[in-house]
Amino acid sequence: MNPITNRTSYLRGLADGMEFDKEKAENKLLLAMLSVMEEIAAKLQELDQDVDELDEYVASMDDDLSEVEDLLFDDEGDDEDLEELDEDEEVQINCPYCGEEFIIKAGDISLDGEVCCPACGKNVLDADEELN
Repeated sequence: MNPITNRTSYLRGLADGMEFDKEKAENKLLLAMLSVMEEIAAKLQELDQDVDELDEYVASMDDDLSEVEDLLFDDEGDDEDLEELDEDEEVQINCPYCGEEFIIKAGDISLDGEVCCPACGKNVLDADEELN
């Protein structure tokens, strides 16, 4: 129960305890206003529950979207992996064209340039393959 519902319930209890004469015009007005307040409080409680459900749903969708982004844009992480390598560290590369395996120093790899396979001469970075 939310605070507004609690307060309207308290007001209803007070009104019931005062035993208003329901035939008097001013008492009819007070009781009608109390009924409207109870309806508003109930509606607000429903809206709060709906907002909570929507928050959970949006959080779930955000998690799902994050997974999709990771799958679609995973190749961006490869560039970061290369940048973290020490320049003297050796990287083993499998040529996606001819299957030749060769080793190159990380400092010799330019993300904007070429890394050519010594066997077939093709640029392995153009093949959009993952470096081993």
